[in-house]
Amino acid sequence: MKVTLFYILICTSLFASDDKKHNSAGNSNDTKQYKVDYSQLKDTLYTLGDYFIEVNLTTQMAFLHSRFDPTKPFEISSGTARLKDGMDTNEGVYAIQFKVERWHSVQFDSTLMLNFMTFNWGIGFHALAGNSYYKYLGVKRSSHGCVRVSRDDAKEIYQKVKYGSPVLVHKGNPAVFIAFANKTDNDLQYLSYVDLKNTMSSRLQKLYNGDYLLSQKEKLLIDNNNVTHSGLPVGDGNKINKRQILKPDYLFIDTAMPELKEYEILNDYLLSAIQMKSIKGNIPQPASFLEDVFD
Repeated sequence: MKVTLFYILICTSLFASDDKKHNSAGNSNDTKQYKVDYSQLKDTLYTLGDYFIEVNLTTQMAFLHSRFDPTKPFEISSGTARLKDGMDTNEGVYAIQFKVERWHSVQFDSTLMLNFMTFNWGIGFHALAGNSYYKYLGVKRSSHGCVRVSRDDAKEIYQKVKYGSPVLVHKGNPAVFIAFANKTDNDLQYLSYVDLKNTMSSRLQKLYNGDYLLSQKEKLLIDNNNVTHSGLPVGDGNKINKRQILKPDYLFIDTAMPELKEYEILNDYLLSAIQMKSIKGNIPQPASFLEDVFD
């Protein structure tokens, strides 16, 4: 208790001037500038690959995200249930499951599909031999379920994406996004499909409740083995709580540095605080100062 109280006293004295500045806002406009809106916070899944594809069904635009190249936007035309035997392209987090340069559709009169890349059962990216569908790209939904792209775009994307490359399909505001991870990251975690889906469900609920930031989040890896054809939910970005609860730093001490003695923890924190505040004057060495206090 003595250590904790002393710790709080140090924090209070070092940062009192900042608190006064925040609390002395003269009007509502000054107060608003200190509020943080977390409504754009996303849960994140990770890939060790070099590319992933994002599809926005609302704008009929897609994006090829790269680890090292600029993001490539390209126009699409997705599926619609308004066509006979048609279906809307489903939202979800998927992975490329199958690739073939030429494929004839058994269901739709042996239509030739070029650079076919599936991610949701028989639903995938592809181009067509003719040009009549080009007028719909980037404009409206016109396919029976697949995501149609131009022949040039389909060829380029086919050459870059691999089996397991993630595919994120949403309607404009998902609660999940995808990022690139490195094999050397020490917080990677690979889960089975069932465990991954349950973990995501729990994390999305924390986003909605406002307590997403109260615990550390491992980097969940995805590929075509733990993301099945059924996909994973993208969540609803409109439900994300714009106010997320944050713990005070001192509540993380025991889990962050359990091997350090209490006075060593305080010593490191005091050093950081002094450097952050750029305190000038004759200040004793933190370690000796703390030892004197504990004596």
